[in-house]
Amino acid sequence: MSAPAAAAWDVGRIAVAVFGVAARGRTYTRLLYLLLSLPLGLFYVLLLGSGMALGALLAITGVGLLLLLGCLVAAWAFALFERELAVTLLGADVPPMSAPDRGLLASWKGLIGHLGRSVTWKSMAFLILKFPLGIVVATATGLLLAGSVLLITTPLRILNESSWFQRPVLLPLMAWMVLLGVALILLALHIANWIGLAWAGLARIMLGVAQEERDLIEARRRAEAAERSRRELILNVSHELRTPIASIQGHVDTLLLPPEDRPADATPDHYLKVVSGETHRLGALVEELLDLARADAHELKVQMRPVALAAVVRSVVATFAPMARRERLVAVAHPEALPDLVGLADPDRLTQVLANLVRNAVTHTPEGGAVLVSLASLPPDRVAIDVADTGIGIAPEDRERIFERFYRGDPSRSRDTGGFGLGLAIARELAEAMGGSLTVTSEPNVGSTFRVTLRQR
Repeated sequence: MSAPAAAAWDVGRIAVAVFGVAARGRTYTRLLYLLLSLPLGLFYVLLLGSGMALGALLAITGVGLLLLLGCLVAAWAFALFERELAVTLLGADVPPMSAPDRGLLASWKGLIGHLGRSVTWKSMAFLILKFPLGIVVATATGLLLAGSVLLITTPLRILNESSWFQRPVLLPLMAWMVLLGVALILLALHIANWIGLAWAGLARIMLGVAQEERDLIEARRRAEAAERSRRELILNVSHELRTPIASIQGHVDTLLLPPEDRPADATPDHYLKVVSGETHRLGALVEELLDLARADAHELKVQMRPVALAAVVRSVVATFAPMARRERLVAVAHPEALPDLVGLADPDRLTQVLANLVRNAVTHTPEGGAVLVSLASLPPDRVAIDVADTGIGIAPEDRERIFERFYRGDPSRSRDTGGFGLGLAIARELAEAMGGSLTVTSEPNVGSTFRVTLRQR
């Protein structure tokens, strides 16, 4: 860049820095906030100060205590209002004042907890500071604005007089007055911006929950959620174990009866097949629970490498097509020409995910239906494996919940299908462990499409 161009660039930057403040809307909202500080601060001091003083005088009676409690509630409401003002007018990034899932002032326990929080007293201090700071800021800003308006309007008043042209020496003076008035306006706007930024920082510190308290609350929330999840898991596992164990116990007890006391259809071969099936179900449940435990402990290991996806799709379809045709009269297929796509995945885990999706699709597709497994490229760097069926579909309210553990959205997703409501949860965990995702689109009575998205090599 040449020297003249560089000089012009510097002049342009200075002009933007000086005059740009007048073109920004945030400047005027900050100015409005500062001008409102004095009346609001005066209102807070008068109302809260007189209420607390009167409450302290009458503290011996119940009326005084109620008055103090009312002042506390009012101070909290004013602080919430001030936070909204700071966010809206100053553009401040103020953390929330209330902790999630905590009742305020709803009970004595909540009241004591409220009084023990630092943000309660910081917000009250902010309300008290607003009055003296408002006096200084509003006075300084008001004087600058009043002076600038006076300097600009005085020449206009002189121009309205018919004799000004008889004293031409006034023209340069009036021009200087207008320039000085404009400069004072720009100075007032810059000062309002600087003070507004400082006030936004003060509001962020005093009107929001401190980071340490937020971290503590979040940790407590996660611990409570983990405890709830643990209790629900124990309850669900106990419920799921009861059915196969009861079935095994009943069939074994029948086989142990003397031959003359057994039911007519109690053949050993039939009962042993039932027991074998139930033990396989128990083994599958244990494996699924182990996978979930590894996922919760972030120990769900995957061996990532480039995988030819077409080969995995062909293998899964070849495994399930005969069984689906024989047992369910459902066709499982893939397009004849699969694209030659390579994704980053663990081949064994990917096969487990697709096997789960195809098994689910076959289970929830009526006789004569079809399941199609296809591949697609998702620019710029993703690939998708779709498992689409012509089954019963999924209701809108169930589409996200079907990925929850032990969730069955409709009567057809019952224990009669042999599942435990864990397969889709594990499939999503595995897909995410491989750096991908698992989503679903569905229309009731039309069908569903589960999409596994992976990174492309």
